[in-house]
Amino acid sequence: MCETVALATHRHEPDPERFKPFAYLTAPNATLHRQVMLTFVAAKRRFVVHLRSEDLVETLAKEGPTDEKAIADAIAKLEEWGNLRADPDTSRVTGVEDFYRARFLYQLTHAGEAAERSLAVVDEQLGRRGALQPVALEDISIGLRAMREPTHDP
Repeated sequence: MCETVALATHRHEPDPERFKPFAYLTAPNATLHRQVMLTFVAAKRRFVVHLRSEDLVETLAKEGPTDEKAIADAIAKLEEWGNLRADPDTSRVTGVEDFYRARFLYQLTHAGEAAERSLAVVDEQLGRRGALQPVALEDISIGLRAMREPTHDP
């Protein structure tokens, strides 16, 4: 019985490490971080698992002006928060100098993918709640007309 009381009174403190993949939502440059994450999600839907930083720059440049340093910083922070994983990219090594130059292939981690799936559900639910469907508008119109007409029932 003492164990039960001890368990019941034990407070569960949230583990800050557990929610690190959501850190980019409130960080400076949150919009850029989200664009990078959505680029990875879109690539994964096309069965492209790894992206290079230049792939991200090229993709994001289609949406507007890009800053390569800002994108590199965003990638580094997303890796730090556990959203992305970096693997050495040795596929383009042609000489000793290339071998020692740090190049990476990036991919979504399980935590990063789960965070984006969660955000997609939240976006969908928020969007659905505020929108009136045409059928609902028609029902409201019929209801208002019915209220405006006098009833013959006392």
